[in-house]
Amino acid sequence: MAKKTKNTKELVFPSFDRVLLFTFPTGISLILLVIFGQIKLQAAFIGFCLAFVLTFFLARPFFKELEHLVSYLKSEASGTPAAEAPRFVSRRREIFKIFESFNQIKMSWLVKNKLLEAQTLSDGAILENLPDALIMLNEDSVIVSANLAARQMLGGGAPFKKLDDVFPKGALILKTKAVLSGVSEQETVETVFKKHKKTLYLKALIEKLPNMTKNGATAVMVLQDITAFKVLEKSQTAFFANASHELKTPLSVLSGFIETLQGPAKDDAQAQAQFLPMMAEQTRHMTDLVQDLLALSRIQLNEEAPKDETVLVSEVLKSVIQGLETKAKAHQKKIVLSLVHELPPIKGRSGDFLRIFQNLIDNAIKYGRARSSITVTTFLEKGEPQMKDIDGKPVFMTVQWLKVSVHNLGNPIREDDIPRLCERFFRIEQKGKSVPGTGLGLAITSQLIEQYDGTLTVTSSARQGTTFTVALPIVI
Repeated sequence: MAKKTKNTKELVFPSFDRVLLFTFPTGISLILLVIFGQIKLQAAFIGFCLAFVLTFFLARPFFKELEHLVSYLKSEASGTPAAEAPRFVSRRREIFKIFESFNQIKMSWLVKNKLLEAQTLSDGAILENLPDALIMLNEDSVIVSANLAARQMLGGGAPFKKLDDVFPKGALILKTKAVLSGVSEQETVETVFKKHKKTLYLKALIEKLPNMTKNGATAVMVLQDITAFKVLEKSQTAFFANASHELKTPLSVLSGFIETLQGPAKDDAQAQAQFLPMMAEQTRHMTDLVQDLLALSRIQLNEEAPKDETVLVSEVLKSVIQGLETKAKAHQKKIVLSLVHELPPIKGRSGDFLRIFQNLIDNAIKYGRARSSITVTTFLEKGEPQMKDIDGKPVFMTVQWLKVSVHNLGNPIREDDIPRLCERFFRIEQKGKSVPGTGLGLAITSQLIEQYDGTLTVTSSARQGTTFTVALPIVI
């Protein structure tokens, strides 16, 4: 029971039944004294009333503090902290100890809550910045959240869409539904995702969550981009198919010639004189092909090998040109070397540069027009500062580009063919002209240039001719 005074301060009184309960033992004692004639009834009644009133006033402070404590605990439990803490007459009372224990529990939970919030933020940041795409799905196959990699892969509008609206119907959708329905705990599947005319090959891992998350997710899906592996797999398949085809053709020709020479033309000197040079040519073609295949393999194996030779590119070019002059003259062509700038030495393997420029100049001889010149030009070009990692520290370095261009006049290369020039076994079709080669020269050249962080660019037109330019970085 409570009343309010004019100054609106709340007065807390102990309830009648509680005071009566506290004075009950006193009443029983007085009744027994009356029964045994120790005191009179009127005296017992007066004594009980005095005990009741005394208990009432003595209990009032205790109940007042108790009511304040209850009010304080209720406000804390409701999430709206009290304006002030309750006041206690004595800090030795049990009621104050209860209040103190509650505050200790409260502080402990506040600390744990802050740690949990910090951990949640940290975990969220880790998930957000994972390199693999991660999406959370609810039981209706709706994407309730997606990390940065997923949004970049699937598009910013992917969250809050159904999985069916993002991916085509197929194994991915079926296996995801199996996980969401509880038929399976975990599934792995490969799928194809097309975005802006670009095809991505993805490997998806779908796993059931032990409990529903705050945003309603019941399953998680991790999408790993395996496009590079698929492209490599297709490239390797095509490589072995092309290599088998390139070897099969001369072997078939040789087999046919051998059968003919062993049979009908066994004693035919004229047939032998005709077939033997052709057999030698096919043998040379197979030898060149095997050597180029071995060269490709060696390039990949030696990628991490030290490049500690000091190489003068101008001297390498002079050596290559000297070795190809006879072939150029046989094709009615002339090789001209133009050293625009004095080239600084470069670190590497001399054999690599020898092969790079030999392949490019040899191609210029084969594809150039008769009675024309092949111009080899060297020059230096200043590049933009680049950040390099030296002993684990980022350092900005000035980069200079050493460039060598090989120009010839001949049939222009089609624009659609230029991106494919460095593909293994790719050959440019020449109308009415058969150009010998394995189709591996530019593939070898490109891989060697990449090992030096360089680039190979091609320009071609009917009027200007064709130019292959090698650019190699030199840190100043």
